[in-house]
Amino acid sequence: MLFNPLDRGQLVTQLHDIGLHAGDLVMVHTSLRAIGAIAGGPQTLLDALLEVLGAHGTLAAYVSWKHSSYDATLDGRTLSARERARWPLFDPSAAAPHEGFGYFNQFVCRHPAVHRSAHPTANIAAIGCRAAELTADHSLLDGYAPGSPLGRIVAAPGRVLMLGAPPGSLTVLHLAQAIARIPGKRRVRYEVPLLIDGERCWRQAEEFDTNGLLDQFVDNGFDDIAAIATDYVLEERGRRGRVGRANCWLFDAQDLVSFGVSWLERRFG
Repeated sequence: MLFNPLDRGQLVTQLHDIGLHAGDLVMVHTSLRAIGAIAGGPQTLLDALLEVLGAHGTLAAYVSWKHSSYDATLDGRTLSARERARWPLFDPSAAAPHEGFGYFNQFVCRHPAVHRSAHPTANIAAIGCRAAELTADHSLLDGYAPGSPLGRIVAAPGRVLMLGAPPGSLTVLHLAQAIARIPGKRRVRYEVPLLIDGERCWRQAEEFDTNGLLDQFVDNGFDDIAAIATDYVLEERGRRGRVGRANCWLFDAQDLVSFGVSWLERRFG
């Protein structure tokens, strides 16, 4: 079955239908492939989202960094002096987003009014009236903690919009991992390259292990984020709709994180 490319007006209507409102603060996860053809491409989708949110709304996205040093320096892994000297420095005003989190994020990061947080790996990009507030003072010692951009999105209170993206991409649930009261949570340490007072510096970052919060998760490849998100949807929480060909969900961020904390504590607390 053939579909005509979506135009901006159709996208605006479908975003309204799913429950997105002017003035919302929303974190967006996007699969362009799931949505299908858009006239004008991803820029049209971004324009439609910003039109719906209006002058008092804010759009946020988890973008990370294409040249993340996480894997190369994780938990004591070392780089040679030459590798350290050649590794690109993280500059939030120009850093390319990580390709693994969606092509749409490139358009978010190129927007002339975008603000980005100073954490290379947990980097958040935001556009709108609260963008500067959301992205300020992003500590290297807790990328996903209550004081991080994720914590501010939840506290706002904000919403999370899944435009065809899979359940495992719900980044806001990293906050649930950070605050859930369960024993034995794993922490990881790694180094990040920054420009500080005009000098190249490597600084240590530290956070709960978002890829394997407990040892038993690492042993069997368990994805707690995807499991929490799946159970949340099965309880018919949030609003469901379609944008283009994609099945989409709009969630209340506070309710989602509260559910995630309870889910983790019931099973592992």
